[in-house]
Amino acid sequence: MVEIRAARRADAPVMSEIFHAAGLAAWSGFLPEEELRAEALRPQMFDQAIRAFETTVRVAVDGDRVTAFAVLRPSADNDAEAKVGELHMFYAHPRVWGTGVARLLMADALARLRAAGYRAATLWTAEENHRPRAFYRSTGWRLDGARRSKTRHGVVFTELRHRIEL
Repeated sequence: MVEIRAARRADAPVMSEIFHAAGLAAWSGFLPEEELRAEALRPQMFDQAIRAFETTVRVAVDGDRVTAFAVLRPSADNDAEAKVGELHMFYAHPRVWGTGVARLLMADALARLRAAGYRAATLWTAEENHRPRAFYRSTGWRLDGARRSKTRHGVVFTELRHRIEL
């Protein structure tokens, strides 16, 4: 039975592991796999997100193991209207892909954004990141036409912004 709950500071190390494993599985098609494998885990990044005032971090727990997480915050986009939230990060460990865990976590994340008073939310993902883009479409997110360039490990790629009305 999967439980969705608020993240705790003790969850930061496993969130870092999930980020690393999911990133390696999803990004190695367009980013250098060797460099992705060599990336250091960054639990402090997730600890900071959990402690941030305007950020909500939710985790999916299966048994006693965190398997996915979502980081919600006010939109950081320069063109964001009032009352637009952002799904800043959304990652599931590859071993739970296709099990429904991400759908449960997404439903919770959208409910949290609504409850916080947001009327819409956005998220960014790499254009070449086909699996999550298909998942986002299946849960109601739509491209809004915004694009930006990002560089990681010396590779320049395009991110596309998705939006959902809440």
